[in-house]
Amino acid sequence: MSKKESESNHNIEKGFLYGLSQSLTIAIGYAPVAITFGILATQFGLTFWEAGLMSFFVYAGASQFIAIEMIHQGATPLMIGVTTLIVNIRHFLMSLSVVPFFPERTLLWSLGLAQGLTDESFVLNTKVLKDVEGEENRRRVMLGINSGAFVTWVSLTILGGLIGKWLPVQFSGFQFALLALFIILTTMSLSRKNYVTYLIAAVLAVVLKLLIPGKIYLIISVILAAGIGAWWRGRKGSHRVGLNSQKSS
Repeated sequence: MSKKESESNHNIEKGFLYGLSQSLTIAIGYAPVAITFGILATQFGLTFWEAGLMSFFVYAGASQFIAIEMIHQGATPLMIGVTTLIVNIRHFLMSLSVVPFFPERTLLWSLGLAQGLTDESFVLNTKVLKDVEGEENRRRVMLGINSGAFVTWVSLTILGGLIGKWLPVQFSGFQFALLALFIILTTMSLSRKNYVTYLIAAVLAVVLKLLIPGKIYLIISVILAAGIGAWWRGRKGSHRVGLNSQKSS
């Protein structure tokens, strides 16, 4: 078998099941948080199936914890919707970052893959998809990753809701599991090519947090860092092209 054929077979293997196996990392991190959410949701007055439906349709960990707290406090649906929109506005940037992997995407695929995009699945997908050739293979891999994470979150939310009435315990600190998982996955995606961009984003986020109220500082810091990083990499690329031209002449 030629090297080209071997690489082709290797790429074909990276489909749905490959993505599903990769999602195990996320599933392990989601498990305690999803169960905790189900328990808290039932303690705050929701039924187990209402908690499950929230995980199915909303599918956003931090926002769901905020939502059940606001429901418990009697907030209006409009206020809950606006609050969760602000919290999740970063998903616009994450979606734009994933788009280049699927230049020939259809509306149906876009909607399906967007539904499964969370902080954790975004980091894992951007890391894994770089090594997958062919848009069709990338779709299947991302579907596998997203499906594994999604099913884990929804099913364990329902499990937590079912046992919630029998465990009148106040769980504190479990929401940090999502942040810890995100940090781990982000660290895994670091490389020489992008660590400066991450560092700039972190510094800008700290500075802008002191100057700008609300959560918009996160969006601004990411946009600025991405712009600076892209400019710097483009500048280095142009410099290398210039050096190569001089050598060849």
